[in-house]
Amino acid sequence: MTKTLQDRARERLAALGLSPSGASEKAGLSRETLPKLLKNPAAMPGARTLSKLATVLGVTEQWLLTGNDNPEAQPLQALRPASAPEPPSRDSMPADVPVMGTAAGSLLSGAFQLQGGVIDRVRRPPALAGARDIYALYIEGTSMEPRYFPGDLVYVNPHKPPRPGDVVIVQETNGDMTTITASIGVLRRRGGGVILLSKHNPPDSEISIRQDRVAAIHKVLTVNELFGV
Repeated sequence: MTKTLQDRARERLAALGLSPSGASEKAGLSRETLPKLLKNPAAMPGARTLSKLATVLGVTEQWLLTGNDNPEAQPLQALRPASAPEPPSRDSMPADVPVMGTAAGSLLSGAFQLQGGVIDRVRRPPALAGARDIYALYIEGTSMEPRYFPGDLVYVNPHKPPRPGDVVIVQETNGDMTTITASIGVLRRRGGGVILLSKHNPPDSEISIRQDRVAAIHKVLTVNELFGV
């Protein structure tokens, strides 16, 4: 049976003698972050949460995502063939991705606003080198847990067509077509004049957005896409 990220996290917790809530606190996250993640085998943490959990568990993000044959989960560079290229250092990744605001994890449509300008700039993951118009948002609220937790950073690609099942940012407009609000959720369907998004918390909750108010639908990149897995 193929092991999941949750299986590998449990292995490291046992090896280190840590509890899920204790590891979460040690990583600087909410006590409930890892317990919630472990309860849902299909859940995938955001990039910020993944990085912090990997650090406290003593592994790399890539190992936590994909696993390897080493039960001690040594760092990735110790497991690469000698001919494999060295990964770029964190400092070599340009901090050129604009953060455009916060994405409130709310059950209400239009729950957060794009700030009308760049509020921060963050590092560009190596897999996104050369990608055009990538932007980022910070998550607030809990309706997308355990996939995204408050404070997680999500990267958005406006040029990658979203499909049903993808997490998306839906930008909405008012009557004069000025973009004022946006929503984050899992795209379920488009049709009948509405766009239907689902949320993770509580399970199976949904919001409906009038299609005539939609200015854009942008795909939120998965952790695998960010790391080129």
